[in-house]
Amino acid sequence: MALGKETEMGLKELFKANAEDFMSLMLVAEKLEQLGKKEEAKALREKALVELGHAKAIFETLLKNQELRGIVGEMAKEEQEQHVSEYNKVAMTAKQEGHEDIEKMLCSFADQEAKIAETIAKVSKVLNEMAKEEDMQHISEYNKVAMTAKQEGHEDIEKMLCAFAEQEAKISETIKSVAKAL
Repeated sequence: MALGKETEMGLKELFKANAEDFMSLMLVAEKLEQLGKKEEAKALREKALVELGHAKAIFETLLKNQELRGIVGEMAKEEQEQHVSEYNKVAMTAKQEGHEDIEKMLCSFADQEAKIAETIAKVSKVLNEMAKEEDMQHISEYNKVAMTAKQEGHEDIEKMLCAFAEQEAKISETIKSVAKAL
């Protein structure tokens, strides 16, 4: 059964919250480690891994009910729109309050966030090109050599190459689906 809109939105919020908690706990644990508080750091890392487990389980639940392309697309869109604008908003507030160092740091981060979205688009394009080449050139070459091998009496080589061509087609499908997801 498909997720209801409210359940889906709630799961997405819980995913983000657990991911944030994981990162926060890991950063604090790292700082505690630097301060020589090894036991406290270890305890926080263990709790962080629990948060990561929650995030993964929720992510998998979302994937069962929505294509990866949709989830990644939403993340990229949020990265571009909300995340970057939030960085800029906080940066301007920091500047108004006399914290130009914070403003500079956050503006730099906003630029980096925008570049993350650009990279996702570029990777998607490259993967689409790879899939096209895999489909057309690579698979046809396997089939051509397989037919030549068969004509020369090497049915074992023909079988192997035909099996490889099928695997190459699946690789192409995977590349296409990853490209669409990005």
